[in-house]
Amino acid sequence: MSDASVRGGLYKVFSHAFLYPSPEVVDLFRDPELPEVLAGLVARSGEEASVERAIVRELSAYLRSAEFQGEHLGSAYHALFHLGEGVSLYESPYRGAHEFQWAETLADVSGFYRAFGVEPIGERPDHLSVELEFMYVLALKEMRARPEDESFHVTREAERAFLRDHLAVWVPALAQAVRRRVGEIGAGEEGFYVRMLAWLERFLASECARLDVTPVTTAPVPESSREEEEEFTCPSDISGGEGRTERIAALRRWEVPEGREER
Repeated sequence: MSDASVRGGLYKVFSHAFLYPSPEVVDLFRDPELPEVLAGLVARSGEEASVERAIVRELSAYLRSAEFQGEHLGSAYHALFHLGEGVSLYESPYRGAHEFQWAETLADVSGFYRAFGVEPIGERPDHLSVELEFMYVLALKEMRARPEDESFHVTREAERAFLRDHLAVWVPALAQAVRRRVGEIGAGEEGFYVRMLAWLERFLASECARLDVTPVTTAPVPESSREEEEEFTCPSDISGGEGRTERIAALRRWEVPEGREER
């Protein structure tokens, strides 16, 4: 099994982690098969996947713990990301305060998606879960290509560019904003979303080292990272609706889930 499959699996898990915690999403993370599936992804990985193996071990232990089983993800999600001065899960507010800067960010991420025939469904293209799902798609394409193929190198360069221009720029600021929000509302410092962001930061740092990426800039933490929204929407992933069984199966088999066309 290639290291691309391990990395893709983690991108997929992190993408689901920052979706709105619908019953299907909560069931996915409470499913006792998920730690087993993650362990299977890293069991045959190479030495270069040491960071990924460590994250999987820690994540699996946490998902099996009584602490996680007792958490209320819906309440935590609303408190951190929606109520009052909740933290935004969209990239644009971290890239500047003006609308033209937001439009530029949206146009750039949309350009990446179009280049690979991907179209987000039910969510803005700069939502964290959508950006992570896109990296999962790239990892899947990398895994299926041969190193001598041009498509392999095109995909690698897209991974490098998307990290450099987007995820590696704003995720550290998001994590800092969430830690600040946790202090403001008196929430637990070891909850699901704080842990997931800490693991995601480590994973992205490993990805940047692997691809020799230096972020184009470092996004500041906005005074209020919560942007005004006309109405509340439940974030969905880039591929549309999938039930828990299909999500687990996608991780286990590394197949494009039924109903999704790989482009």
